[in-house]
Amino acid sequence: MTVSSIGLNLTDAIACETDDQDVLSAAFDRCATGIYRFVAYRVGDVHLADDLMQQVWLAAIRSDGRVPPAELEPWLRGVARNLIRDHWRKQARRPDQLPMPDADFAAELSRRLVNEEIPDDVLAQRETRTQLLFAITSLDADAQEIVMARYFNDESHTHLAQRFGVSERAIEGRLYRARQALRAKLERLDEEGLCER
Repeated sequence: MTVSSIGLNLTDAIACETDDQDVLSAAFDRCATGIYRFVAYRVGDVHLADDLMQQVWLAAIRSDGRVPPAELEPWLRGVARNLIRDHWRKQARRPDQLPMPDADFAAELSRRLVNEEIPDDVLAQRETRTQLLFAITSLDADAQEIVMARYFNDESHTHLAQRFGVSERAIEGRLYRARQALRAKLERLDEEGLCER
């Protein structure tokens, strides 16, 4: 082995590592907003949420490519879930002003979403919004984005199709899958608002 061949191997290794970091960074960027919503809603403090997201990013870096990009979001959400639990454990309790999940109410809301359209006055109730936000922020980033755009920002199917670069029919399919996932999250909302897997 010559010095020049070692140099080539080192250059190749550095280029490969840079490519891996770029792939990781791109995958993290795609899901970071959704995970941030998940963390921020559960801790109620943007500064704490920022600190926890930094720890999530460090965990992603430390994963050293062991987590495939397609599985990164659920893995990072699990990391975030554990960081939140650890934080509240160290604090000995959650602050009283934070919204609390109500598994029974959320399950009832899920059943109502399947069988009927929920009236606006029920949707306007704080408890309903609280449980919906726990569940919505537990969805993957893409599902969160489309649910928030359609139901919170009242964006039309046409506008969503243009925004996401797909047909209106594809938007209907994405919304259907997002609503199904939302119902499932509501049914499994746990006592910490972290949603069971």
